[in-house]
Amino acid sequence: MNTSAPIPRFVALKHRNFSLLWSGLIVSNVGTWMQNVAQNWLVLQLTNSPLWLGMLGLSFAIPMVVLPFVGGVVVDRINRVRLLVVTQTGQMLIAFILAALTWTHLINVWYILAGSFIGGSLLAFDNPARQALVPDLVPGDHLLNAMSLNAATYNGAALVGPALAGVLLQPLGAGTLFFINGVSFLAVLIALLAMRDVRTQSGGAQASLHRSALKGLGYAWRNRLILALLCLSAVAAVFGRSYQNLLSIFGRDIWHAGPTGYGLLLSAAGGGALVGAFGLASIRKLRRHGALMIGIGLLFCLSIILFAISPTLVLGCLLLFIAGVTSTAFGTIIATFIQVESPNELRGRIMSLYTITLIGLPSLGALASGAVAQALGGIPGAPRAVLIGGILAGLFVIVLAPFFWKREIDTANRR
Repeated sequence: MNTSAPIPRFVALKHRNFSLLWSGLIVSNVGTWMQNVAQNWLVLQLTNSPLWLGMLGLSFAIPMVVLPFVGGVVVDRINRVRLLVVTQTGQMLIAFILAALTWTHLINVWYILAGSFIGGSLLAFDNPARQALVPDLVPGDHLLNAMSLNAATYNGAALVGPALAGVLLQPLGAGTLFFINGVSFLAVLIALLAMRDVRTQSGGAQASLHRSALKGLGYAWRNRLILALLCLSAVAAVFGRSYQNLLSIFGRDIWHAGPTGYGLLLSAAGGGALVGAFGLASIRKLRRHGALMIGIGLLFCLSIILFAISPTLVLGCLLLFIAGVTSTAFGTIIATFIQVESPNELRGRIMSLYTITLIGLPSLGALASGAVAQALGGIPGAPRAVLIGGILAGLFVIVLAPFFWKREIDTANRR
């Protein structure tokens, strides 16, 4: 007779340090989503061009493609919590500067792009540090639960942030939204300073930066599972999630719903992401992780394809809700596979490669989707650009499906 107690649904939150970081990130990421909406809308108002929206994505993509691996090397060498304090403080200052420029009517598209570039550079160090820190905040058998809840901090905030931004953008203006984001970073800073007894470094032998970088790249290249997972995440990012920078066009020009419609679209995706994260975290026991990951990935691609040809805002919101659910679950399973497969002394470097696919490549894909939309007629070409991306992503997932179909996440052998 089995007398063991059932595992609580959100067991990772029972660990104090993880709970502190998780709570702080929810508050901060609501502000981040509000700023994303504000700067995207401001660029569209200043330029009236999907190509400039793509340039906004590029300004964020360049540092998030080039720098995260450098960030990963640094993360594996220094105190991860102290590094996070520095990066969070820097991002807070950027938000305050953008607020001041907007309030004084000195803002222009180049200042917005510069702020996006510098923020992306800081995030290139911040995200690998947070990703590498999570396995040191919870035991191995709670890692998938923690990763699911960790995804909810950003994607779940996407439910509240865009909705608030859609309501507040018109009466308060973009400058106030930038300021609110700056204040929200205090929640993470307080959480970081309150954490206790955390293993904050890899503990591995320290080599030169060059040798450390080569060691991380070599491990990712030789490990077929990690390499395939990174490829799958990259494909989903470039072709599947690059639609996000074009949503302001869908809200304003395709369905003529203004900033409120734009906020609704982002909130629908955020609401789905919240359901996906908490839904995955609430399942006590999952099996056939690889097959589940592929099935969810295909459903994500299908929802994007149908969104691109949707005739109404209401149906578009429903499909983005489904896309949010599936995208979050898909990415969380990929991230957990990678965390389990990565030894702690290399985790910062390996997770930095995942950060590139998770955050950098969607922004790079946004430039491509903006350019495709421009080539297909400008603003009217946006739906077709999204449609092409969804189809290509689905085809790649089908090609990679046989490699993952029988894979399982083995937390008992976490390295």
